[in-house]
Amino acid sequence: MSINSTKIPVLASRLDLLQVSSSISTLPRVGAVACPCLDVSEANALVSVVDQLEYRPAKAKTGSDNAPVYQDFDLCYDVPSGHSLWEFVRLIEQALTSALAGAEVDSECYPLRLNDLIVQRYPPGCAGITPHRDHVRYGFLIAIILLTGDGYFGVCDDRQGNESREIDFKPGDLLLMGGPGLIPNFKRPFHFVNGVTDWRRTIGLRYDTHKSDA
Repeated sequence: MSINSTKIPVLASRLDLLQVSSSISTLPRVGAVACPCLDVSEANALVSVVDQLEYRPAKAKTGSDNAPVYQDFDLCYDVPSGHSLWEFVRLIEQALTSALAGAEVDSECYPLRLNDLIVQRYPPGCAGITPHRDHVRYGFLIAIILLTGDGYFGVCDDRQGNESREIDFKPGDLLLMGGPGLIPNFKRPFHFVNGVTDWRRTIGLRYDTHKSDA
């Protein structure tokens, strides 16, 4: 399927499908990559939406005793199905489905279904989250939109953070990570966030293969 070099209108004016497709093609090698997505006004419009949600502190320690993950941020994981934020999810879903079709990966995920939505806020000085991998149930592509803030988003080889590498991920960007099924035997990347000094707001979109509507 060919892709025209067009911009996605309305709340994603900087998203170029050819660039996204090329970025997806690199995921088996680099694990995660960020692309321009929102302009300042679009990001601010989404900030006004997500700041009206109700948040709770993330569980301070999760994972198993042998592989703990430490978390220090607030989250909203129960955005109602009729909420306007899901309109933005459908927009990104459509764009990523088109980009996947043109990417050089052996994926059979057509169309992509983004049925899992999480909004996170990292206050200044928080510890963020230690190296971890997203659950195996989250398939094909994981998308994170950074609305505001700073911090260090890195990928690494293991839970100890060895061979870490920062991803250039700025407000207004869409970060993509690969998930199971992107290519055969895809290795999920370890990743982490720290060094937050200004309010960091993110929208996370995933395909939960265990959900009944998946």
